[in-house]
Amino acid sequence: MPNMLDYINWRGDLSFEADPFNEVDGLILAQLSYIVLDGIVPESFSEYITIKDAAKLYDPQKINENLVFFSFEQDKLLIKALGVSERFNKIKLTGYINRTNIKEALQFSAITCIFEDGRKFIAYRGTDGTIAGWREDFNFSYMTGTPAQVYAAEYIDKNFSPSDRLILGGHSKGANLAIYAAVFCKEKLSDAIEKIYAFDGPGFREEVTKTKRYKKITKKITAIVPRSSIIGQLLNINVENKIVNSNEHGILQHFSYSWQVIRKHFDYAEQFSKTGAYINKVMNTWMSELDDNTRKIITDSLFDVIEAPEKETIGELEEHKFSSYTAILKAIAKLSPERQKVTRRAFSMLLETGKETLKENIEAAAQNAKFEPPQLPKLPKKKKNKE
Repeated sequence: MPNMLDYINWRGDLSFEADPFNEVDGLILAQLSYIVLDGIVPESFSEYITIKDAAKLYDPQKINENLVFFSFEQDKLLIKALGVSERFNKIKLTGYINRTNIKEALQFSAITCIFEDGRKFIAYRGTDGTIAGWREDFNFSYMTGTPAQVYAAEYIDKNFSPSDRLILGGHSKGANLAIYAAVFCKEKLSDAIEKIYAFDGPGFREEVTKTKRYKKITKKITAIVPRSSIIGQLLNINVENKIVNSNEHGILQHFSYSWQVIRKHFDYAEQFSKTGAYINKVMNTWMSELDDNTRKIITDSLFDVIEAPEKETIGELEEHKFSSYTAILKAIAKLSPERQKVTRRAFSMLLETGKETLKENIEAAAQNAKFEPPQLPKLPKKKKNKE
């Protein structure tokens, strides 16, 4: 089934005057933010480079393999296709920033795309291969104002004016950053934002979604998730999701190159898949029953263990498996009894909720297919604490 690369081949010869900017264009520019363009796109807004010229300078052989993520092979095709596309190759790129700090759990990258009519698309990168990036995703569950979220709002405050015509977008964590920036940047700048494209990104805690500023910008948000969305069902954005069909299964549906395209829009489904509905119930139940302190303990414990081998990227952990696993096992043993207890209880709750929901799905499917459903193994009964 066609994806956004096919879309560029089909419609890449049409200017934005002939065929106005649409949601597929938004995903393409959001995905562009994943491409490592250090040394190619200037950070200063007083300079720029066209996509055409950036594509010529981009050399995938020079990219540190530990910094690439699962979309790397498709990203190489993407920038090449954009470089020769009449629709995209005249877009100016500027304001490129790429920062990672494992001690601060910071992974932040953004790029600004300037159209010939002066409109500006700010694309925020999602989670890449760095451990700092993954840790920050977990931090969303118990805190507001993570380092990347703060940088996302400051990026707008420092570089744009109320007279600018702005579009914001991002995939995965980048979607969360785009919405957060729109809410927490200066109000006059927030009013200048015409549209926000949120592609399968995690949501926010109620302290954000209940604010007047948040409610004001929801009408500008287009939220799109795949049928078996996982990342896009973490927390809430208080906007109805549009559900896109994917040619992948499970977590791989988060991969935006798998999203199916028809002409100049996505191929939409009427509802989540059974897996997506199952995930939705599990996530909502688990998150609603854990307080902020418990979520923090789980996150700190998990990443204290992951960071024990002193590697900065998921790729490095994989490359040095033996030494990494040894360090991880030692780190688990060093967790305090309280942190081990809280983490075990949380994952036990997740398993219990998940099995009950899975059982409902199996029974419903069995009823439709008219066969006797298999029996799930029973969980051990909880021991009562002795007073």
